[in-house]
Amino acid sequence: MAKPIDDYLSECRRLIDAVGRQAAAIEKAAEWFSATILAGRMVHVFGSGHSRIMVEEMWPRYGSFPGFNPIVELSLTFHNLVVGANGQRQAMFLENVSGLAERILRNFAISAKDSALVISSSGCNIVPIEMAEQFQKRGVQVVAIISSAHGQATRSKRGDGKKLQDFADLVLDTARRRATPWCACRAWIRRWVQVRQ
Repeated sequence: MAKPIDDYLSECRRLIDAVGRQAAAIEKAAEWFSATILAGRMVHVFGSGHSRIMVEEMWPRYGSFPGFNPIVELSLTFHNLVVGANGQRQAMFLENVSGLAERILRNFAISAKDSALVISSSGCNIVPIEMAEQFQKRGVQVVAIISSAHGQATRSKRGDGKKLQDFADLVLDTARRRATPWCACRAWIRRWVQVRQ
């Protein structure tokens, strides 16, 4: 029986290979972003829910690249509490409120010289979809990072069925498999415990 660490490392290799196969698309996104920054404009980065984690990696700090504008809407990304005030239930509701993306973008001076990176695992929640749509309406090139497998297995929350990739000029795939159901996680944990005993 394979050890859990072997499964983990095998999956890491699979993901790295999948990213490697997208080298040309990644280089194209880098060209768009560098052209934006060299023009004195901003690369706007947005993600809600856990996709905010990737947005925070672009947050300007010592040693980081200037020119990236992380758009973090706390009401969509606060994961401290599961229930109660500012809980997960509210965040999950808000990331599917039509019109919120436009309200958020009203706070920024967007130019067609800008570019955008919108991140969503499924690409099916309304706010990330509308964020990309609003950027495109302003003439901004949009790069989306999604999990194609997760997106194909998930229905869009928009009434017209459109997903994030429908409003992206370039799509990068995380190659992440579909979201893992909790029962599969429990089985993996039981297996890990058995191997450790």
